[in-house]
Amino acid sequence: MVVALSLLAAITYGVADFFGAVSSRHRSAVTVVLYSYPVGALLICAVLPAFPGPLSGRTALFGSLAGVFGLIGVVIMFSLMAIAPMNIISPVTAVLAAAVPVAFGVLIGERPAVAAWFGVLLGLIAVVLVSRTPQDHPHGRVAMGVLSLALVTGVAYGLYFIFLARADSDSGLWPVAIGRLVSSALVVPFAWWRKAVVPLTGKILLLVLATGAFDAIANVLFLLATRHGFLSLVSVITSMYPAATVLLAIMLLHEHTGRLQRVGLGLAAVALVLITR
Repeated sequence: MVVALSLLAAITYGVADFFGAVSSRHRSAVTVVLYSYPVGALLICAVLPAFPGPLSGRTALFGSLAGVFGLIGVVIMFSLMAIAPMNIISPVTAVLAAAVPVAFGVLIGERPAVAAWFGVLLGLIAVVLVSRTPQDHPHGRVAMGVLSLALVTGVAYGLYFIFLARADSDSGLWPVAIGRLVSSALVVPFAWWRKAVVPLTGKILLLVLATGAFDAIANVLFLLATRHGFLSLVSVITSMYPAATVLLAIMLLHEHTGRLQRVGLGLAAVALVLITR
């Protein structure tokens, strides 16, 4: 159950990131979030009754914090993937998106089985390898400033995962609902300030709506996975989301990959097997 939910969360996060990145190459990343986040909020609120639970002050606090850091992460990442290859930016963010919750899980006393720890280690190595830029990449080496911002995004995502998981375990979907509502509210004045409030139509609108829908589904799946297993394991599996983004970028945008990136994707599969033992 835990692995299945986490893996589904990884796939849907990866698809959402791909759609969001493609949209951000045609419109501002802030505009994409301005439209996609309310869509996600509406979907999550619509299924709230199916996962009932009390809304406590603790849940509201951690859900709100998750919303703040989630918004920071997604705006930066979509902005970066609009100017740099998706198959580099997405995996780099995932390094810390996985490492930060793993470190936190250890600090609060999580102790997965030995095989699972080897899986966690392989998973982190896989993410690092997938993030490697091949020497002959047509875009050349990615600037250190871009990579630094990608790492900031990874930390923001890692904190987002932690805050969602720290909400009350009996709170249903309130943590992700609160987080998405807070993000949707905060992005409005920011978009107005950035002059990013512009109409969307046609294929771009459909892509943006799909971004919001897939991201909402991924958040629900991640939260449900943390209710049944260790945050340290769930976060590593979920942070393999770049595999979906990279594969879509390869198949649909014909982005170039290197040998180490392909090795990383293979290690990710091995890591999943170890974690599930």
